[in-house]
Amino acid sequence: MICTPTIKRPFDAYLAALEAEVPHLDAAGFEHFAVNEVGSAYISHARASILRKALDVQPDAIVFIDHDMSWEPGELVKLVQTPGDVVCGTYRFKTEKVEYMGTWRTDAEGYPEQREDGCIRGEWVPAGFLKVTPHAVNEMMKAYPELNYGPLYRLSHDLFNHGAHEGVWYGEDYAFSRRWNARGGEIWINPRLELTHHGADGTAYSGSFHTYLRRQPGGDLAEAA
Repeated sequence: MICTPTIKRPFDAYLAALEAEVPHLDAAGFEHFAVNEVGSAYISHARASILRKALDVQPDAIVFIDHDMSWEPGELVKLVQTPGDVVCGTYRFKTEKVEYMGTWRTDAEGYPEQREDGCIRGEWVPAGFLKVTPHAVNEMMKAYPELNYGPLYRLSHDLFNHGAHEGVWYGEDYAFSRRWNARGGEIWINPRLELTHHGADGTAYSGSFHTYLRRQPGGDLAEAA
């Protein structure tokens, strides 16, 4: 299930990327559906409503994609196929300076904590290109019953409930990350996904987190001092 909240309609670049992805999803053998939540002024409500719609289909994976995102064909398939209950692709802020959203765990030497396939252990991650399995949703519903609402025979869950926690304000994506980590879950960032974050003025902020890391001091693409 591909889930996209939007106020009016997704960006044209998003629609083009989704159309270009269909052959790759078909070739990988995925039965796929897309569902939108249009017009909700509250992002946590929009995501909760769209999650309920997605769960009704009983999918194997739910992918949240923001309406201002696009990606290279095949990258959505890579996200879905990446092992883990919570997996994301991180992407650039909408600024000229190249910086990536989210935070990640580091090892004793300060390098990103990785597993064998190159995925990086996330701490707080954006929800604009995010896979969550129904198992993860089930675990969150058990761990945070105060965020369940609606009739018991068809509960909804405010998975991205945002707000203040211990003196810090958390947006909806970081709040989800904090809760999932707190209950013992793991978040994995697939750094090799080529993603683009689009500005309202038409500016496209493209790249992969993998290349960004390689350009940092000590990386094989870092500029000589």
